[in-house]
Amino acid sequence: MNRINTQTARIAAIAAAAALAAGGANAAAVDVAAVVTDIGAQAAPIGLIGAAVLLIYVGVKAFQWVRKALS
Repeated sequence: MNRINTQTARIAAIAAAAALAAGGANAAAVDVAAVVTDIGAQAAPIGLIGAAVLLIYVGVKAFQWVRKALS
């Protein structure tokens, strides 16, 4: 019985993968150019926010390092 269940599970997995592959062919027709352009336009502001966060982190660590050295 266990062997039949294993074979049934394999067949079900293969069928699910085939259905997913067939459904994925239709998804390729979606136009994503506008989304890609918008994401590209947001790269600069996100970079500035990341730089600000990094600068604050480095400032806090430098302050802690100096405070530790003086005590």
